[in-house]
Formats: sequence, C-alpha cells, structure tokens
Amino acid sequence: MSTSTSAEGSTSTQPISQTQLAQSRWESAQEKAFLSWVNSLLSKKNLKIENISTDFSDGTKLIYFLELVSNKKCRRKFNPEPKDKINRIQNITIALWFIEEELDIKIRSISSIGAEDFYDGNKKMIFGFLWSLYRKFRILGIRANGGGGGESSSSSNNQVSTEQTEAENNLLAWCSNLTGMNVTQFKNGFKDGLAFLSIAKQFSQFPSSTSDLALEGANLRGGTLGEEELSFNQLDGLEGLDSIARLNAVFDFAEKNLNIPKLLDAEDLVNGNADDRTVMLYTSMFYNAYEMASKKAQRQEKSHNQILLEQVKEMAEQELLNIRKEFQLELMLNMYTQELSNQRFERIVMERMLKEQENQSLLNNLLLLRDQLEDHQIKLCKLQKNVQEEATGKRAPLWGCPLISADLSKDQFEQIQLLGDLLEEESNRINRIVQVSEVKPISFLKNKFQNQNNQNDNNNDNDYDNEKNRKNNNNKNNNVDDGNNSAT
Repeated sequence: MSTSTSAEGSTSTQPISQTQLAQSRWESAQEKAFLSWVNSLLSKKNLKIENISTDFSDGTKLIYFLELVSNKKCRRKFNPEPKDKINRIQNITIALWFIEEELDIKIRSISSIGAEDFYDGNKKMIFGFLWSLYRKFRILGIRANGGGGGESSSSSNNQVSTEQTEAENNLLAWCSNLTGMNVTQFKNGFKDGLAFLSIAKQFSQFPSSTSDLALEGANLRGGTLGEEELSFNQLDGLEGLDSIARLNAVFDFAEKNLNIPKLLDAEDLVNGNADDRTVMLYTSMFYNAYEMASKKAQRQEKSHNQILLEQVKEMAEQELLNIRKEFQLELMLNMYTQELSNQRFERIVMERMLKEQENQSLLNNLLLLRDQLEDHQIKLCKLQKNVQEEATGKRAPLWGCPLISADLSKDQFEQIQLLGDLLEEESNRINRIVQVSEVKPISFLKNKFQNQNNQNDNNNDNDYDNEKNRKNNNNKNNNVDDGNNSAT
C-alpha cells in the first residue's frame, strides 16, 4: 500500500501494483548485492557504506572503491574531506575521469550517469553504473572451467553484448561442470534449488577459506561468527525438502557462511517470477566466492608447501653441512693415513739402513777376522812344516791353507753365512792340528832318532870347538901381521 496527499490536504490510500512490488524487491535485491560487493572491497581500507544512494555523494568512497576494484591508483589529487557541493562534485568528476582515463572504460559504453546523479543519489542510475562495473570486472572474465580473465576495456556496444553473452554461457557451463547437472538457463535451471545446493556443498573442500568468508560476512553485518555457522551439516538432507524450503535453507547458509547476500525470493524463483539479471548476479557471487576460496586454498597450500620446502631446504643444508664435515674428516684421515704411511716407510728405510750398517760392520769384522785367520793359517802351516821336517829329517812341502774369501755375487746375509761356515770349518781344522792325536807321529819319531840327534849334537859340538880354535888361530895370525906392518 502507498500513501498520497491531495491538493486539499487530505490523505488517500492507493493499492501497490505487482509491478511496483517486483520493482521494490528488485531494488532491494540489487542494493543487497552491491552493498556486499562494494563493502567487501572497501573493508580493505577499513571503510563501509550503509546506503548506496547517499554514501557515494561526496566522491571519496567512490574513488577508493574504483581503485580497489581496478587495482590501480588515481593520479589526480582529490579532497578526502569535502565540505560543500563544489568539492563533492569535483571528487565525483575525478572518479569519472579515473574510469575513462586510467581504466580506459568509456562511461557511455556502460552508463550515461553523470556527477549530478551521484550527488543527488539517483539510485536507479547508480545501480546501473554498479551493475555495469560488476559485469565488466566480475562477469565478463568468467571462464567455463573457472578462473577470471580480468577486466574488459572494450568500448563497442556490440562487442560488450557479445562478451556478456559469452560470459553468461560460461557461467552456466561452470555451474554444469561443478555440479554435474545440465544447467542451461538462469531462471529455470535454478528454480528447484538443487544446483545451488550442489554448488554450496562444493565449498566443503575449502574449510579454512570458507571460514574466512563467513568471518568476513559477519564483520560486514556487524555481528559475530557463531560456531553453528561453520558446519556443512546444515546442507545434509536438503534434497528431500520441497523446492522453496530447500532454496531458503541454501540462501541462509550462503549468507552466513559464504558472505553471499540473499538476493532472491524463493517463491519468485520457484514460480518463475525472478529476474534473469538478478539470478545471474546471485550465481556469479557463488562463482566469485568459489574462485576466491579456491585461490586462497591454493595460496595456503602453496604456503604449506613453501614451509615444507623450507624445511626440506633446511634439512638439505644441514645434511650438506654434515657431508662437508664428513669430507673434512675423511680428508684429515687420509692426510693422517698418508703421514703414517710416510712415517712407516721412513721407519722401514731407517731400519733397513741400520741393518745394512750393522751387516756392513759385521762383514768388515768378518773380513778382518778372515785376514787374521789367513795370517795365522800361514804361520801355522810353516810351523807344521818345520815340525814335520824336524821330526822326519826330510824336507816337507808347505801346507796349503784353505782360501777364505767373500763371494761378492751373493748378498750380505749369504756372505755372512758362508764366512761363518768357513770360519767354523777352519776353526775345527786348527783344533785338529793342535790336538795330541795329530802330533802323535811327531812324538813317535822323536824316540827313534834321539841317538842320532845326540850324535849330531856331539858332532855339532866338535865342529863348534874346531871352528872356535880355527877362529882363534886366525885372530892370532892377524895380530902378528898387524904388528909387523906397524914396525915397518
């Protein structure tokens, strides 16, 4: 019902038409959708709008919103606290310039809105402007397999229409791929609520990201997040409900857990009275929420993988450090082993040199002993010859002494052993010579020729006397001759 005032000042009540009621619902749904979208971006600067028709009137939040939605910075300086209409109009003009010059989007291609429309709070024009931006930044980039292609900057109305149709088809294809259902229309494809229910269940694979969406929605609504809002058990058993109950349950779940405002009326959607653009807008919010949750989960997984990678790198660095220490220890061990081997070799060489010196000294002593032994043998052989000649009275040959010499063709140890054997043999021979048994023949002959020796001794004595007398006589004669010569 609506109330109007006549010229006479009386008040009359007129019934509200179905068209007006539908328009009111559409505006309410649009305002919820755009408030949620705008505030989700402005929250990054700790800003918020309550009324789209009035909160953009000074131009400041409009500029901040455009910077956030485009990820670009406005190069023109604006007044952050405008006090009068002129400053506010100037800020709105800068915002529109930013759209055309910085974002390369022609205002006429998306809307015929002007600065006065924002200042006056023309809700219909503002909704059209926001819808055009939403379509460019959130819908035209939709891909059937997920992922956004970014903003579109085309200025041709025909090209925009073609891209919009393609984006709408991609959005329907995405719903079909995600749910496994054949969704070909917005109005009829979602009227039973099964497609929305299936999409909502897909968020269960991103629990942490869904929790962040629910927390963000609670903050935007100015409330707190309850534990019951994070449970996907609310979606169990909804397939058995009627379409209206199922849709209302999914809408409530999406608003509380996915930060998707309730734009649609369940009865209108079931009865086919819902606006196609509103259904597409609501479905695109599921798409954007899903993409946001998916990307956030990927970042978290990447962060987790990065942590694991850092841990692996740290372990690898520690293992590399241990390997280097082992290499150093092995190098030191090899060095000590080489040094020990050198010392062992030097010790062996020293021992060999010392042994050679000892052997050389022993050999020199043996050679000296050999020479002395040879001299002794020669003397002994001469003595044995004289003894034999005296015993036999006959001329005896000189005994030959064995040759004792070093064989230089042999090594020192063999020479020493050979000289030792020769010395031992010669020593035995000498012992045999000086033994009594060896001189027995000499003793036996001494008795036999004793008388002859005595006679020879007497003869020798006589000869000695005669020789003595002869010498005396010669001396006398010599003296006489010397006296005669003196006298003369």
